[in-house]
Amino acid sequence: MTAIAALTLADGQATPVNHTFSPVNIDQSGVARFADRSGGVAIGYPVMSYSFRAPSKTSWNYRILVKAVLPVLEQTSASTSTGIQPAPTKAYDLTFNGEFILPERSTLANRSDILAYAKNLLSHAIVTEGVKNFESVY
Repeated sequence: MTAIAALTLADGQATPVNHTFSPVNIDQSGVARFADRSGGVAIGYPVMSYSFRAPSKTSWNYRILVKAVLPVLEQTSASTSTGIQPAPTKAYDLTFNGEFILPERSTLANRSDILAYAKNLLSHAIVTEGVKNFESVY
């Protein structure tokens, strides 16, 4: 079992910059949360989460769920009647949810394959063009 520690992830800019996601907590259901607090405004912290569920009596599958949330803040200005700039507010969230369902009887080779397929699919042009440019397939 891996101890919770900071994650360092590169962004998607033309010149990628590494961002450190520090551990926030592990909640009662076992979801580990990480936040990049460098922006200074809590409602705008990008957050990553990771959860792992072992098989149970009702399910013979391991479940790993990875989630990334990137909040975008509204652009505010000091054009109010008082001249005081209002507190930042969230405009919207960009979100990714990915889940691996791994049967107990799967082999290391099987799990290595599905991980490679997922990584390669996320970097494939079908997905990257869909995410970046709202492109569909035809």
